[in-house]
Amino acid sequence: MNKTALVTGASSGIGKATAIALAGAGYNLIICGRRKEALQELKTKLEEKTAVHTLQFDVRDKEAVQSAIESLPQDFSQIDVLVNNAGNAHGLDPIQKGSLEDWDAMID
Repeated sequence: MNKTALVTGASSGIGKATAIALAGAGYNLIICGRRKEALQELKTKLEEKTAVHTLQFDVRDKEAVQSAIESLPQDFSQIDVLVNNAGNAHGLDPIQKGSLEDWDAMID
């Protein structure tokens, strides 16, 4: 039986690259993100290599996260690896010049 990885923020950037790498390594995938179309496009690409299930939600919404996880089909209910990558970038300043508001937004 293949192991299953859940990747948040999989619709772009590091999350997408991580999902692609994990598919290449043989993991079944649960890919999560806010943008349904981007998730579906990635799913179509990765299904050539492995089983993929998508979950659309914003990780800042705790109820949406819980509901999405509870909705997983049996074949994806055992999660072996979590890549909690979701987030957004605010500000490009060096850390010593960074804005506290930007930091708060990223952490949230």
